[in-house]
Amino acid sequence: MKKLSDLLKKLSYSEIINLVDRKISSISYDSRLVSSGTLFVAMQGAKVDAHSFIPDVIKQNCKTIVCEKIPELYDDVTFIKVDNSRQALAEISHWWFDDPTRYMKMIGVTGTNGKTTTTFLIAQILEKMGLKVGIIGTTGIYFLNRFYNATHTTPESFELCRIFKEMATNGVQCVVMEVSSHSLEQKRVFGIDFDVAVFTNLTHDHLDYHKNMENYASAKKILFDNLKPESIAVVQGDTEWANFMVSNCKCNNIVFVGRNNTNKYFIYNEKIMRDGISFQMSTDIFDLNIETSLLGKFNIDNSSLAVAACIELGYNPDDISTAMKDVSPAEGRMSSIKLRTGAIGIVDYAHTPDALEKALLTCREILQNSGHQNSKLICVFGCGGDRDRSKRPKMGNIASQLADIVVVTDDNPRTEEPASIRKDIIDGIPIDNKSKVVEIAERSEAIRYAVNNSNNEDIVLVAGKGHEKYQIIGQTRFHFDDLEQLKKI
Repeated sequence: MKKLSDLLKKLSYSEIINLVDRKISSISYDSRLVSSGTLFVAMQGAKVDAHSFIPDVIKQNCKTIVCEKIPELYDDVTFIKVDNSRQALAEISHWWFDDPTRYMKMIGVTGTNGKTTTTFLIAQILEKMGLKVGIIGTTGIYFLNRFYNATHTTPESFELCRIFKEMATNGVQCVVMEVSSHSLEQKRVFGIDFDVAVFTNLTHDHLDYHKNMENYASAKKILFDNLKPESIAVVQGDTEWANFMVSNCKCNNIVFVGRNNTNKYFIYNEKIMRDGISFQMSTDIFDLNIETSLLGKFNIDNSSLAVAACIELGYNPDDISTAMKDVSPAEGRMSSIKLRTGAIGIVDYAHTPDALEKALLTCREILQNSGHQNSKLICVFGCGGDRDRSKRPKMGNIASQLADIVVVTDDNPRTEEPASIRKDIIDGIPIDNKSKVVEIAERSEAIRYAVNNSNNEDIVLVAGKGHEKYQIIGQTRFHFDDLEQLKKI
């Protein structure tokens, strides 16, 4: 239990009504999970405003409430008015769990694509340097042989701080986490003093939420705006948003990584092979050769950012180069298997136009380097329902330009009509490329069709779901695993 008076020293509030210094036994932003000792935080959600449940929590004998709008007054209830309940929840959470991040090195990775892979690469390098590392991101939460599923790329602030507390208590020294644009705008990561922030890229995604690219970029920029002077910012310097991300950034160590020799870390001599990649990175001080079994040019971007971040943290470049030879890809990120037809099957999470293009270009490069003139690239993909519709025709166009056969199927249609989603994709395909397209609604049948139409030296790319082990149809979640489907066909 903790005292409310101690919390008030940490909380940004504008008004208190009926102050009683009660003991607090729990924190909740879910009105169904309150009791007499709970401090309830009323937050405005996208669909539900928890302020409307304040009378219900009071009926459950909850007497301490943090809110943005004071409801009808109750004589025995303490109301703490704040400007932003989400920020308040973050402040409360860090206080409740005794500021666990101050005991660990915190590394945040943001960007449209590459967050998961870059996060896993940094974590694996640091583990090979002898550190105990935790990972938080799209594929879940990992530390010290423990795993928890994640419902969001970046969990809500209270769940985050609870995880941080468990990590710190168990000796984790460094946390590498994906930081989504939603979490930055919704203040889920407010109060975390990041020691390192990494920016991968910014391309079309989440515009159903952010409305335009400028808003999307501004949300990502929050990570860099809040860096302290002694922090490190590592930025993919060849992207058009690179300078914007670190404009007015307070940290003293900003480094750019890329193929332009004006970057601090200059990438050159790139080789894309069937079984991996290699490239060189140079600075004014050293020249480093990097080899890894990861596939594709975009993994040169991810690898270079991870390497640069770890060098800036003070680790020996040669030791990092050695560590990179043994790293593994994150689950569902260009994961490859040999198919019964002799083709290569690749599962990737590519679910944005840019990510799909990069995945397809990677497959093209692999086929070109194999030396077989008649190899085919077969792409199976769909788009999620109840999400940004504007990217669907773009993805259809990209797939039809780069693949030899395009199998349009269902992804997670959710409550949208699946046929309508597929139509949006196909509408973006030019008339000259329509002959490449096959529409098969059932995803397992779409994958089967692709495999059955593949031959030795072909590539079958199944894109969109990656690590996911489910498909959401309507409001029901069914078991479904793209890699599992490829293995059993």
